[in-house]
Amino acid sequence: MTAIRPRRRRRGSHALARLLKVAATLLVTYLYFAYAPDPYNLARPLDVTHPPTIVNDLKLRLGGVERCYQALARSGIELERLPDEVKGPGCGFEDVARLDQSFITWGDGITLTCPMLVGLAWWERHSLQPIAQDLFGSQVQRVRHFGTYSCRNVNNADGGRRSEHATANAVDVAGFVLADGREISVLKHWGDDSPEGRFLERIHDRACDHFDTVLGPAYNELHRDHFHFDNGGYETCR
Repeated sequence: MTAIRPRRRRRGSHALARLLKVAATLLVTYLYFAYAPDPYNLARPLDVTHPPTIVNDLKLRLGGVERCYQALARSGIELERLPDEVKGPGCGFEDVARLDQSFITWGDGITLTCPMLVGLAWWERHSLQPIAQDLFGSQVQRVRHFGTYSCRNVNNADGGRRSEHATANAVDVAGFVLADGREISVLKHWGDDSPEGRFLERIHDRACDHFDTVLGPAYNELHRDHFHFDNGGYETCR
């Protein structure tokens, strides 16, 4: 029996297939950068007034700290950048800013890294306010908080690793004041079968879309009176 030899692929057809793949890739790339909507387009500046998208993190990482601060400035957020400072072993900060005025009032004591400030802005505008309007027919006017920077270890322990607070990369949120005067407290209202309780649960869950780590009263007793948000790279939502 005569063996059947496999037919050789012509070099010309193989080269043509590769050329077509390259051409298709170039075309798709061109169409993406030319026509993709700004919130999804890596070539467009980050804008915190746009709803968050799946390319947010890439825009933040690729743009660098200067473009991060430019994005906040374009949105109308007022802040003052602070000099880098070393405050102790594992404590201090670099490339941080003090928040003077955001979409709502935070008061004093908000000193954070730029990605954290961007996360707060997105959470305020696209999660906090819409949920407040939906449940109460009123906007959040003020956020009550326990501060941001603090040179300490995780859970205030005597030993162990430093908290993200030690590098101004975290904030603790304790409650809210609505424009109609109502107050909502994490300590008083978490877990309640009430609009206040549902509000806290929803904004806690939505915060997980904007920060690496989100901890609340369900995490442990130390967080019974506040939400902890940080961008330390360890992703958890509890």
